[in-house]
Amino acid sequence: MTDHRKDTAWLCEQLPGLRSLAVKKGTVQTQQQLEAIVETARTGGEFKEPLMDLARSLGVGVDDLMALRAGVIPPTPRPPVRYVCPEGLCAREWWPEPSKRTPSCEIADRQLRAQRELD
Repeated sequence: MTDHRKDTAWLCEQLPGLRSLAVKKGTVQTQQQLEAIVETARTGGEFKEPLMDLARSLGVGVDDLMALRAGVIPPTPRPPVRYVCPEGLCAREWWPEPSKRTPSCEIADRQLRAQRELD
């Protein structure tokens, strides 16, 4: 069993690239399928299998599709505030970095929400 919130966080982070790939390599129907997957994720539904099918149709390697990106390590020590999914749909977290804008939740179409860290 997978962690649905982590899968949703991955989708949120990767959605701009997936949308771009759907435009470049897919069709209007492919783009509509991707947006249907986003809507399913937005409402808490299961989207992993349809996303894998869509990825296959775009020539993306499915084995690595759901792997969360490594190397995005928050600064140490972490700031007292972190940013999280504005709708609580996923496990995405982001810590402020100098000169970087707060990212948006690509699924909820809203900026990530600030949340104070609890010690």
